[in-house]
Amino acid sequence: MYPIFLHIGKFTIRTYGVIVALAVIAGILVAMHYSNKLKVTDEDTFLSVAIWTIIGGILGARIFWILVSPNLAFYLHNPQHILAIWEGGMSFEGAVFGGLLTLALVLKAYKISFWNFLDIVAPGVAIGYGVGKFACFFNGCCYGLPAPKWWPHVFPLVNVFTNPQSECEMLNTPLLPAQLMDSLAGWISFVFILVYFNKHKRKYSGEMFVKFVYVFTPLLFAVEFARYIPTRFLHLTPNQWSAIALFVFAFVSEQILKRKYPLNTEEKGEESG
Repeated sequence: MYPIFLHIGKFTIRTYGVIVALAVIAGILVAMHYSNKLKVTDEDTFLSVAIWTIIGGILGARIFWILVSPNLAFYLHNPQHILAIWEGGMSFEGAVFGGLLTLALVLKAYKISFWNFLDIVAPGVAIGYGVGKFACFFNGCCYGLPAPKWWPHVFPLVNVFTNPQSECEMLNTPLLPAQLMDSLAGWISFVFILVYFNKHKRKYSGEMFVKFVYVFTPLLFAVEFARYIPTRFLHLTPNQWSAIALFVFAFVSEQILKRKYPLNTEEKGEESG
């Protein structure tokens, strides 16, 4: 599509980096809103935690993407490109695991409830994913499989990448719109959280995160069937295995959280206020 956003002399700004930055800003603003609403922490502390979590998430996203990339050999022989995130290529699952690990360590230092913080992060992650996947769309990475003949060959039901500067290795080929499907998964998850928790108050700490995972991971799992990912284990992609692991983690956590961290009537009243 349009991998280059702007040229300033010899300096090039890629669309990927611009959209990822917008996605991060959107995620932070939404999470900060819920932090204030649920009274999890003050804004200064929230931003400090968010910055460290974002750094951990970006490193996790990049490393995981490289490990499952069909171009792994290229990065092993050209390590200077490993941290070149502006070139495109980051994994949401890697961001989740890298971000969660960093978040747990930082929250322990700040003595903030891990599960309450995950609740405010969930809607931010959802909208950030919805916005951020447009970065992949414009960059041409994370593209879909060639569209079958019976599939409607009209945009947005197919993508055709023609720009040689894009990351797509199947130029001029009608592809399934995997990036747009992924983005839709993020937006569906965000709208669900918005609507559900506008009508229902949290019953336990961590419920927003658990509900987000329940909605998002099945969508992510399904979209992976449309993506071009040569690396597979038992016919499933690494992202699908990650989605399964995250779903199981949320299910087990829910059983524990309901008993260990229920929210009393007073706390629920504060959320509705």
